[in-house]
Amino acid sequence: MASPATTQTVRPLDTLRFDASGPPQITSVVTDHLRLLGARPDRPVHVDAPAVGTTLAGGGFAPAHAAATWADPASGLADEATVQAATGIMAVHGRRDGTPRGLAVDYAATATAVLAVQGLLANLVGQARGAAPARVTTGADRAGLLAVSQYLAAAGADEGEAAEIAAGGPPFTSADGIVFELETLDPGAWAAFWKALEAPADALRTGWRPFQFRYATACAPLPAALHTTARSHGWDRIRRAAAASGAEVCALRSLVDRAAEHDGAAPWSL
Repeated sequence: MASPATTQTVRPLDTLRFDASGPPQITSVVTDHLRLLGARPDRPVHVDAPAVGTTLAGGGFAPAHAAATWADPASGLADEATVQAATGIMAVHGRRDGTPRGLAVDYAATATAVLAVQGLLANLVGQARGAAPARVTTGADRAGLLAVSQYLAAAGADEGEAAEIAAGGPPFTSADGIVFELETLDPGAWAAFWKALEAPADALRTGWRPFQFRYATACAPLPAALHTTARSHGWDRIRRAAAASGAEVCALRSLVDRAAEHDGAAPWSL
C-alpha cells in the first residue's frame, strides 16, 4: 500500500499565499494560474479596486509583487478592444480579411496576466538564488506590442516580406461543412495533397509560397481554386489525401466547443 507522501501531488507554490486586485479580465487569469500552481488566496479577489496588483508571499520568501494594468490611465486604453486597436493586434489579425479585425477573446488581457505570473515566478527564483525581491510592472499595452513585435520588425525592415501581404488564407471548408486547417513544411507533401484532390497544377504551385510564409505575414493570399477544390471533397476524402501525402489536416472547433472541454485542471504537467 502506497503511503500518502508518495501519492499526494505536490505543486510548486503549495506553501505560498497571494492577495490580488485589478481589472477582472487580467486578474482572473493571474489568480487562476497561481491557484493551479498551488498558491491560495488570503482573501477574496478585488476587481476594479484602486490598488492594482498581486502579492505572493510565504514559504520563506519575501513578498513578491506584480502590478498589471491595461495601460497608463492617460493613454485612453481601458479595455481589451482599445488595447487591441492601439497596439496593432487588430491590424495584424485583420490582414486575412483586408481590414482591421478584433480577436474575439481576451487576448491582450491573457498575455498580460501570463507575463505578470512569469514575473512573480522569476522573482521567487531570483530570491532562491540570493537576489533581492523585485517589483514587476506590466500592462496590456506592452503585452500587445510584444505579441505583434515580429510584424512590427518586419514592417520596419529595409527588405520587403518574402511573400505578398494581401487578403486571403486558410481555413478551408470541405463539401460537408467541416472547417479545417492544413499544415505542412514540405512542398512535396503540399503538392501531393492537392494533386490527390485534383487541384489545378498552377494553383498549387502559386499557393505554396504564400502558404509557406503565412505565419510571418499573418495572411496567405491563396488562389481561389484551392478553396474551390477543398469545397468539392468530403472530410473523409480530405483526411485520406492528407494521410497519403504526409500533410496534416485539423478540423477547427468553435470557442464554445473548446470552452466545454475545460475541466478546471492545469494546462500543464509537472
